[in-house]
Amino acid sequence: MVSKKLRIYSPDVTPRLEYVAGVIFSSVLGVDYEITDDRRKIGSSPSIFYSDEKVKDQFVIRPSGLLSASGVTAMEPDVKQVGDMPVLFPSEEGVFPFDIFSAAFYMLSRYEEYLPSARDAHGRFVGARSVAYRGGFLRKPVVDIWARYLAAALVKRYPVITIRHNDFDSLLTFDVDQPFAYKSRGFIRSMGGLVKGFAGTGAKPVERLRTMTGQIKDPYDSFDYIDEQVKVHGCKTLYFFPTGNPGPYDHNPPYKDREYTATIRKYDMMAGSGLHPSYYSAGRPKTLKMEVERYRHLTGHHPERARQHWLLLHMPETYQSFEAAGIKYDYTMGYADEPGFRAGIARPFLFYDITREKITGLTVVPFQVMDGTLRQYLYLSPEAATGVIREMIDTTRNAGGLFVSVWHNTSLTETNGWEGWKKVFENTLAMQKP
Repeated sequence: MVSKKLRIYSPDVTPRLEYVAGVIFSSVLGVDYEITDDRRKIGSSPSIFYSDEKVKDQFVIRPSGLLSASGVTAMEPDVKQVGDMPVLFPSEEGVFPFDIFSAAFYMLSRYEEYLPSARDAHGRFVGARSVAYRGGFLRKPVVDIWARYLAAALVKRYPVITIRHNDFDSLLTFDVDQPFAYKSRGFIRSMGGLVKGFAGTGAKPVERLRTMTGQIKDPYDSFDYIDEQVKVHGCKTLYFFPTGNPGPYDHNPPYKDREYTATIRKYDMMAGSGLHPSYYSAGRPKTLKMEVERYRHLTGHHPERARQHWLLLHMPETYQSFEAAGIKYDYTMGYADEPGFRAGIARPFLFYDITREKITGLTVVPFQVMDGTLRQYLYLSPEAATGVIREMIDTTRNAGGLFVSVWHNTSLTETNGWEGWKKVFENTLAMQKP
């Protein structure tokens, strides 16, 4: 049976509708479709009527009005249950129980993050305050789930439609905020730390001295261990390196430091890397461009990928700055305080800029879980953390999505509260295998 093109009729074809249809039908379902405002083009084709018009014997989804609006207005959609599936923008009319296009747009665009709301001490939108968390579905990729629910209803009505099967994949990422505890800190900083240590106001002076003299390995240098585990488990891996100036929230070595430069070049060639824009760069486009240029100088190529340090994601300014700096892929889309699906989806998607009402060329690659979230925000034991990671992997696998985890070299040292976390890491690599 030859699959037929799906036609979506709407009297108001807006950039928002074009965007969300692209994610649902192209990215998730693999369905050939066309949007039209001409009812005459429908004919006998499989079709969706996205309209308030009264029609008979058609597959109707009633619009909530969100996709025909512009800008943002203070709103919070109701969360209802359709069976065991949470939905937004429920509808009592039409043959479909909710406005899936508005619901998906609300999640993907991060509409709620444009609105005034309480932020944490770093100005970040907090996962625990999101509609998804309060509605009990942050750990579910609802856009994928909604798309599959729509697909089932369409295939039931139009058996000529075929749906693509998506294969699960995984990506292991590392934020190298502080590659070394003592090395690459410069003579003055190193001696100052050593003096403080012997005076009783600094950390582990003997360990610092032995590291500085090459007697022992730097305690934060877990890279050989990571290399070994990546090789054993065959992981796709990506590293993010900062090139900003050291500061209160930026503890990386100076970008010209030889050993740090060698580390960046090694992993850029071996696995692939991206820029980790500094805490200070957030909201400062000129600083970001300076760090981009430093990265280009060190690696010999422009950074196409980035994850903002401290996950300082401010909508839409961060993404606008990334685009202006020539960054094509963002990996910041996830919460520091909660695991789950910040944008409600388990796969990469394009960023839609509400302030400009346009689909951009920036691809957002969301992550589901970060080591620091589990230990430093949720205070989970290694065993409990493994359970959460297993849940995120299984959920992403069921959606045929991309499981992305965030790790730090400093969390794989078995020190400073990270005892037992090497096992969590190894379990994760085993569980995420296809």
